[in-house]
Amino acid sequence: MCERCRNDIYKYNTCNYCKRKVCINCVKSSRRISKVIRIVVCKDCWTKLPSRKAFKSAAKEP
Repeated sequence: MCERCRNDIYKYNTCNYCKRKVCINCVKSSRRISKVIRIVVCKDCWTKLPSRKAFKSAAKEP
């Protein structure tokens, strides 16, 4: 069950900033920083400026 919209889901992603399990519809953006590290930000964390800045700066690292 998605912790943001309460829909039943089969596969979920975990937001790196609020640590909630979210469905595909609630994911705002995701980036693969390296081959093994993937960061995900949900729509709620995207509206919070510190979380958005952290996501964007983490995504620019090589």
